[in-house]
Amino acid sequence: LNNPRYAARLAFALKATLGTMKTTYSSWVLHLTHSALFIGCSLIPSVYGQINTGACDLTCPPVANGMVIESLCPGDTVESTVSKKVYDVCHPAPNLAPSTIILDSFRASGHVTVIANYFTGCVAGRRESGVFAHVAQRVHDKNPKVNFIVSLKGGGACTRWASKYQNDASAYSSSGDVPTTMPLTVSDDSYEIRDYFFTHPYPHPSYIVLDENMEVAAKFVGPCCGKIDYFDCSATEASALDGQLTAKIDELLTSYESVEAPKETTAPPTSKPSGPAPASSTPVFDAPVCEVGNFSAWSPCSVTCGEGIQFRWRAVDVRSDGVPSITKSSSAAQLCESTVEKRVCTGSDPTCEEQCIPEFGETFEIDVVSSGFVSPRDVAFHPTPGMHLKDLSEGRKFHPDEGEEAWVLNGGNHSVSIVASLGSSHQTTFSRRDRGYYHYMINATALAFNSVSNSNRAPDQDSFNYWAVCNDNRNNYLGSKEDNFFMGPTLYNSKPNGGNLVNRLGETCNPAEPCHFLHSDMLHEAPACIGIAHDPELKTAYGTVYWAFDATGDLQNGQLVRFDFQQPHGPGSMDHSVAAVRRYPEVKLHRGPPGGHAGMLVHADRRELFVVSPGDGTVLVIDADSGSFSRTAREEYPIFSNRLPSFEYSIYECIHQHVFASGLENPTGLALSSDGARLFVGELGGKILVYEVSSGALLKTVESQFSSIGGMSFSLVSNQLHFVDSNSNVLAAVKPSAACDATPESRLSPDFVDFMLDASSNLDSQHGDGFFSLYRDYECAVDGAIPNGTLFEQVHTDSGYASDNPDVQSQAGMDESAALLANRTDCGIDSDLNFDALLLGGYYCHHCLPQNEGSSCDSGGSCSNVQWRGFTCDNEYFVTFDDESKELVVMNAVGERYESNLHLKRGVTYRFTVNTGSFHPVTLYEDSNLSSISNNVPGNPSASATTGPLIVYPDESTPDVLYLSSSAASVIQLTVIDNVIEPENNEKDDTEAVESNSETQDNTATDTTIVDNDAAIQTNTLQNTTVVDNDSGSKTHNQVTDDEDMDFDFVEPITDLVRA
Repeated sequence: LNNPRYAARLAFALKATLGTMKTTYSSWVLHLTHSALFIGCSLIPSVYGQINTGACDLTCPPVANGMVIESLCPGDTVESTVSKKVYDVCHPAPNLAPSTIILDSFRASGHVTVIANYFTGCVAGRRESGVFAHVAQRVHDKNPKVNFIVSLKGGGACTRWASKYQNDASAYSSSGDVPTTMPLTVSDDSYEIRDYFFTHPYPHPSYIVLDENMEVAAKFVGPCCGKIDYFDCSATEASALDGQLTAKIDELLTSYESVEAPKETTAPPTSKPSGPAPASSTPVFDAPVCEVGNFSAWSPCSVTCGEGIQFRWRAVDVRSDGVPSITKSSSAAQLCESTVEKRVCTGSDPTCEEQCIPEFGETFEIDVVSSGFVSPRDVAFHPTPGMHLKDLSEGRKFHPDEGEEAWVLNGGNHSVSIVASLGSSHQTTFSRRDRGYYHYMINATALAFNSVSNSNRAPDQDSFNYWAVCNDNRNNYLGSKEDNFFMGPTLYNSKPNGGNLVNRLGETCNPAEPCHFLHSDMLHEAPACIGIAHDPELKTAYGTVYWAFDATGDLQNGQLVRFDFQQPHGPGSMDHSVAAVRRYPEVKLHRGPPGGHAGMLVHADRRELFVVSPGDGTVLVIDADSGSFSRTAREEYPIFSNRLPSFEYSIYECIHQHVFASGLENPTGLALSSDGARLFVGELGGKILVYEVSSGALLKTVESQFSSIGGMSFSLVSNQLHFVDSNSNVLAAVKPSAACDATPESRLSPDFVDFMLDASSNLDSQHGDGFFSLYRDYECAVDGAIPNGTLFEQVHTDSGYASDNPDVQSQAGMDESAALLANRTDCGIDSDLNFDALLLGGYYCHHCLPQNEGSSCDSGGSCSNVQWRGFTCDNEYFVTFDDESKELVVMNAVGERYESNLHLKRGVTYRFTVNTGSFHPVTLYEDSNLSSISNNVPGNPSASATTGPLIVYPDESTPDVLYLSSSAASVIQLTVIDNVIEPENNEKDDTEAVESNSETQDNTATDTTIVDNDAAIQTNTLQNTTVVDNDSGSKTHNQVTDDEDMDFDFVEPITDLVRA
């Protein structure tokens, strides 16, 4: 029980045996494992040993999932945007080394720069770090033009880890010397250096050697590559790094014609190195000796009217005899008494008058701009309208250059409805979702775009136009499986190319066929997630940082979680090993009613995160850049995405937060004015409240007359406030009808601002930039615990995600053993089969998956799985025109051609995806003379199509023979037969599970379309009911039909078949 790995697995065994324990973040698991936390490396060797020597492929640029990943390789030169960046040096101490470095400072004659790529933790790379530090000091002492840099990340105090590396170096020195001035360790918390110099999937631990012109002379991996635990790589193996490094450096120095540099070859130690002690001692500092000054006078009140705050401050000094100089910083001052005190005050005017708000105007109207959604939860505006749908998609025509584009998230059927050309005569709504929506988009409740268009990131790394959804579910596959909590936000790329948009077989979809989102990444540390916001920060290489509201949290309170997807694994891969997830348990959040949305947004200029906490009626504001690493999260939250050290899962503490607004009734949506001055808060019951951001003052309250407001967002061009309402299934917009006579007057006191600037100047000058904050807990101190290497073994092992085979999650993404899952029939809610393993094994159609075996075939169709690719439907056909033979060509999804006769069953919906071009329209007739057009094409009176679907539904009134034809082409005969339903004989365990709450509604809709001859048609499964008029454009609404499973107590049914 003292080994967390075994304790965690015992927890799972007990759960399976008892049958009553749920797979949760159980406190009893924590009690079993907490006592095993050991500062240093576990003395118990890993049972896994070497896991993947094949992963140490030195190919550069690396190849991921069959795609070449742009990367810095030998012969390339470091870009000036990188070489001119300033990096903070955390170790050695400022009196021994520079506090910052710029790579360009090493761009000089005869110079060599070596960069190492390390992660914290008791991993195999730890062995090499001591060797690197030894070589760095030895070589630099003999040739000061050779400099060594460490990129350190993964959680933990940078100074502590760096000092450990240097202490470890003594084992590799004949005299036992400890390095003092080299290497220069950079705290790479944002993973900038890693992502630029060692772009995944380049292996770890790894090294890069730069010449005097910042050109890559060498790039290689160390001898411990492919191993995980500290004990997997021996000290003897690690010492081989000495020879590797010195050989590369000597080769480069020799090549400098103008420099006579001494070579640095070093023979291996004569005696076998024992290596550093696995649990090397951590420096223990005496308690700091604090000297505090007198408090200042109280500040003026923060507001000119109403209730505000006052504060006073005092200087705090930490004597150097109490704490070593390297820790004389804000962290040391935190151990002293409080620096800032606050109290409530009242402005010069006790009450405030409502002001005219520009976004509402003197008068305004709230109009429904689109309707027919299915329990809409959130709305966001696409930063590049028209990019996703273009001119034509699934046979539908669009006008990408007109109007704006709103994306509405439907919690009721797990889809996204795209309101294209919003506000124009061509406005129309179109819906689609993920093929595996029951995991990747299940009951999605919040949506956020990366809208940062000017980040100056490398084009191949910039995630502008990506979007993420938060899934309010504990991963129970629409109620067909018990909760396993392996759930979190899903990341997508809205660009339609590059595998981001696929057909049922996983291929790039053509303009005529049904398309599905294919996710770019997913992380699994926020089950029952109800809010998400993109962070517009500019430090990370990819810009994939999202904040999420994890409603599960510690089972007592919800928690704030920061997800950095870092380099997304891309469509078609299952690699979750490169990411950073940070939990903030001090931010206690509370969800509201089931199905509710919690608004979140990041104020880019103020670097503040606003979060709605519906359950306690508050809006919190958090300093997005505050907090410090406390400990690994793998012990207390043992379900996570990947066990490799490149996956960071940490707990952060001492975050700066405060309550921005309170006393609200079920707050939901949040939106920020375009100038960042006003925060708009929606209440579930229909109120919209407007606050001034700088002062927190309430400026205006509006009654909307809606009863279930959800997510809110401002349109990017018209700057109108939009929100969704789940009861009426509409998207509404606030439209000012008369502008304000004057701009709003700030309620923030100028005298208060001056006082605050003075306090900031004084305290920041003493303790460093950013030390002063009104909402900092100055008595909070973090002493980051070093993670135990054994905690890198995750609990969620039965899904396949924790397989030792790297192909399970690596770029290959194909585990041969997954084929064994094909015939599994133990589908019961508490059976041993984990449905995550089905998705991981390449199954989009499987007997155990929910709703038509997991597929989105049209009604009455059956699916067949095509492993690793997708699925086919037996009621889908593809129609093209052969220009040479002048014949129609009808094939099924696997390419089998039907020459003349095709059988259709009554009561089954058939999809003929037509792609013949405008000169060869395909029409369905009821007679061989081709004179009577069939009426068995719902919503399509012309029974004709050129590019797009022709949906055919033969019923009891349908003639026994139908004819599919095009001008000057042969006729395809369709024989209609009765649908004889065989008695169901399957081995599915138990009965189909029925949901008892709103978390996993599956309201799969069908299609009904009314079009004219020139208009294109609809999409599948998600009903796009369209009324098209050549002059007025089209409008589409998502409908739910009675033949689908649906909880009508939760999602209000829509009774009208067609709404204009």
